[in-house]
Amino acid sequence: MSMSRNQVEEAPKDIERIRRIILEDYDRLRETLDVGMDISITTALIDTDIEKLVIKALKLAKRPLSWREFKQIFQGVVGEDRLRRVLNMLKARNEIAELTHTRYSLPEYVPPREIQKVKNPGIINKILKMQKPEEYTLGETQ
Repeated sequence: MSMSRNQVEEAPKDIERIRRIILEDYDRLRETLDVGMDISITTALIDTDIEKLVIKALKLAKRPLSWREFKQIFQGVVGEDRLRRVLNMLKARNEIAELTHTRYSLPEYVPPREIQKVKNPGIINKILKMQKPEEYTLGETQ
């Protein structure tokens, strides 16, 4: 799947926009506890909060996101190991699809040509129900 020059130029801007929104949500989700004497403690997010942020990032992108893009979006929010674990949990529950080249997508944004290449086959029925039949037919014939 090749990208046009405009798409390549828009991708970094798109990731920056998504990152800003995720950072705003991250700031709202964190809790800061004042323990006195000018000391405060900020709590880490729980996995369900991170899952919500991952889903939101995919909804905002309206396309599959690569592992590299996820790392850019979530840099400073969550470590790579934890991000990978959250992606794998969402994938195991068939909430997101893993595509070739370590890309992740919500079922409604899986490109029709790639449905047969989804790495977690349990989500395929969900993908087919969410996409229009003509999209799937077009994907098969091309």
